[in-house]
Amino acid sequence: MLHRTIRRWVPFELRLGVARAKREVRDRRSHATFSRKRGAPATFRFEICSYERRFIDYPGQEHLGPAKRRNQALLAAAIHETLIAPGETFSIWKLAGRPTVARGYAAAAALKNRQLISETGGAVCLLSTVVYNVALLGAMEIVERRAHSVDSYGPRRYFELGRDAAIEFGYLDLRFRNPHAYPVLLTAEVTDEKVTVGLHSERERNFEVELKVGEPVCGAPPMKVVIDPSLAPGEERVIDPGLPGLTVRTWRLTTYADGRTLDEDLGPSVHHAVPGAVARGPRDW
Repeated sequence: MLHRTIRRWVPFELRLGVARAKREVRDRRSHATFSRKRGAPATFRFEICSYERRFIDYPGQEHLGPAKRRNQALLAAAIHETLIAPGETFSIWKLAGRPTVARGYAAAAALKNRQLISETGGAVCLLSTVVYNVALLGAMEIVERRAHSVDSYGPRRYFELGRDAAIEFGYLDLRFRNPHAYPVLLTAEVTDEKVTVGLHSERERNFEVELKVGEPVCGAPPMKVVIDPSLAPGEERVIDPGLPGLTVRTWRLTTYADGRTLDEDLGPSVHHAVPGAVARGPRDW
């Protein structure tokens, strides 16, 4: 109730400013060293891992397809060829900054307060999800990651359950630390069909990663949310109280060449009820 009241009466720019100030204080107190773009050394010829996801233009969002791809490409360019030294922390927003119209970002689909809206710089969570999976497969230490607040697309979701990463400037970031004794280079590429991210180094990989995602805990029917083309950018679409969400838990097992193992519980991914959801029959996970 309090958060709802604050969102209603406190101007967005003021709320964003406070959130950014709080994060800056936490960053200073943590004494973290953040990675930055340094170019691509020719010696980084070994691929540690890569991951890709194809674009999906959902019903009711086809007109936003070009904006989705534009935003992804701009964000990818901001993080492409980022060198992450041992002990350094990668942060999407530290590298990319705020997505604005002046910087070329367009209005596209985005989740906000569990609502599907259209806003400047939207639809970039596909890229953050791909980056997150590369961090998982590259045995990076996950510092900050949030699951999407709702499972908007049900069986047609663009991510693997338990392996998505939602981002929102000023509020939700994707961060991971390089625990290896050597630097790694992150690359990102966006085409009209897909998003691809990779990690590279000067040496061959000396570990293997196994990811396991538990069965979803939910008895709800499938859910579908579309953007109403008649709404102006930023307007929300709320139809009914929504349907129950789901929760999954993810584990990662890293096995090193010297026999060491690291078994991690990465925690739950909780997707809440979907406002405006429409039941379509039995859910296909």
